[in-house]
Amino acid sequence: MNIYFGENLKKLRKEKELTQENLAEFLGVSFQAISKWERNESYPDISMIPVISAFFDVTTDELLGVEKNKKEIIIQKYIDDYHSLYLKDTPEAFKIITKAKREYPGDFRILIRYMTCLISVKGGINNNPIKIYDEMVSINETIQNHCTSDSIRIKAKRLMGTYYKTLSFTENDDSYINKMEEINKDLPVMRDSRDYTATHMYPPGEKHNEACRKAIEELLFLLDGATCNYYYFNEDISFEERIKAAENMNKIFDIIYDDGNYGENWNYVVYNYGYIGYWYYETGNTEKSFEYLRKAAELAKKYDEMPSATVLNSYFFKGKTMTKTTRGRTLAQRMKHHFTVNYPLSDDFKNKKEFLEILEILG
Repeated sequence: MNIYFGENLKKLRKEKELTQENLAEFLGVSFQAISKWERNESYPDISMIPVISAFFDVTTDELLGVEKNKKEIIIQKYIDDYHSLYLKDTPEAFKIITKAKREYPGDFRILIRYMTCLISVKGGINNNPIKIYDEMVSINETIQNHCTSDSIRIKAKRLMGTYYKTLSFTENDDSYINKMEEINKDLPVMRDSRDYTATHMYPPGEKHNEACRKAIEELLFLLDGATCNYYYFNEDISFEERIKAAENMNKIFDIIYDDGNYGENWNYVVYNYGYIGYWYYETGNTEKSFEYLRKAAELAKKYDEMPSATVLNSYFFKGKTMTKTTRGRTLAQRMKHHFTVNYPLSDDFKNKKEFLEILEILG
């Protein structure tokens, strides 16, 4: 069981506007003892717990944080249930996190997930995102003003930036771009990120090596994301140029992952091949389209059939264990949805033997 005595004692003391010396005098101990208790470096004799509880007019369970521990178990269950459904059934995940928000409106872990789902379910470009404006702004302000977790505050800013971008399209209002730019100014640059900073903080050894490997994988993900954002959202780039960009990105993946195991970046290699297949379709090159759609399908199937944990043997990642993401739909199911729903392929194309064979690979 987690013990929250130290932080609870400090909170109660400050609520009564007492110094450590004041409390120490009442309890007949040194102020150094109070300081150690609040830092959870030591605990008072068990006989003193009822005395401290009576002084602050709380139960011993409240003082020790037993109720908080029960609450933490419930919150974590909500979060786990949310994650198990988010990729598979986002509306259902939204129901779960909405219920959690009603019960624990002050928990920032719940609020940030609620924001994420709110955008996905009600704030997308195909919905009416302006309807959630007041709620999004209010939650973001709550997080920025009261949350002590840098990662949650930064994620909330990123979500607001994405939301403002959507509003700039749906409302045809450039003022939302200005809001997005103001948010972006407050975000750290890449070189100040935790992942990169860790590569030169540790002395030589396993922790240093692991930090470098993690940073390389994260940088590959960022490079792929930035490349995709460049060619996917730029209408001035031809389909031929998009194909070249995605092919070059996958060549980089093949160089770094020279054993054919793409580690944490499997999804992005598969997505790139899928996009290439679709773009070849747009250029009228049916043969090449089937070739790359098949590559995407075969790699997705290969990933799904791999064990939950595999050891990489590539130059940069030799010995690193890759644990597959198991939440939501399989990679093959996601690609099948792309091929049959997301890609605007003609019925004639989708009824061809080659395409039907690709769907059979995906199951």
